[in-house]
Amino acid sequence: MLMNTPWTARLDLRFDLTATGATRLNHQHLGPLRIQKSLYPEGPGLCHAIIVHPPGGIAAGDHLEVQGSVDRACHGLVTTPSAAKWYGSDSDRRATQCVDMNIYGSFEWLPQETIVFDRARVDSNIQFDLGPDAAMVGWDHLIFGRKASGESFTHGRFAQSLRLLMGGELIWHDRLLLNGADPLFDSIIGLRGHHAFATVWAVLPGDRTWTEDLVQNLRARNDTIVWTTLHPRLLVGRVLTAPLAIKSILQDAWANLRALVFNLPAVPPRLWAT
Repeated sequence: MLMNTPWTARLDLRFDLTATGATRLNHQHLGPLRIQKSLYPEGPGLCHAIIVHPPGGIAAGDHLEVQGSVDRACHGLVTTPSAAKWYGSDSDRRATQCVDMNIYGSFEWLPQETIVFDRARVDSNIQFDLGPDAAMVGWDHLIFGRKASGESFTHGRFAQSLRLLMGGELIWHDRLLLNGADPLFDSIIGLRGHHAFATVWAVLPGDRTWTEDLVQNLRARNDTIVWTTLHPRLLVGRVLTAPLAIKSILQDAWANLRALVFNLPAVPPRLWAT
């Protein structure tokens, strides 16, 4: 039997400043990963970029890569139109993802949820390197199995490395390794019977720090998220609950963080409502 030929897809994103002070997105792609559209619902200074993956899912052996930069005085927001899907397979080949962004301006990394199918084997590496004046809000939302379809994540492997650097120095490294039917899904020090969770983080620009008053105010507004200050500029939150509830919790947190980090009102990407 012939095996499906794996796909390699690469997307290069460069947010830079035009002579008129607008944020411009330059992008190049290889394979089935591309920018659907650059939008400016908040004016020319902030570019909303929508990444699409036309095949609709990542299969065994596929490799996805997103890399790029955000220049000083630029503001980029990246999201996706739908959930990312890591498909299951009887193959031993792993599907891989690599995200590597250098940020000197303002950046929002807001992909929709990632669904890990049963029998998926995944290696994911996500890294953001921020300059001294950079600011960021991001999230990562994972769902294991498709409970509504009666499928649990009982076989397979999901490994992820989420790294945040400042000036090339590692500040935060979040590592996750879950095997199918892993005891951590039911453990009280793991997912406590849940099959979905999310991480949200916010980095203030270099002249500001997370004070206790700011964090306490955020805890009062988003009390379903556990917030921890891991660096004077870095705040990380965790949420563990039903999958359908996580999306609205993340969006509420993003709205509050956006005001604190960028001093901007929440203008949700239009496709979030579809």
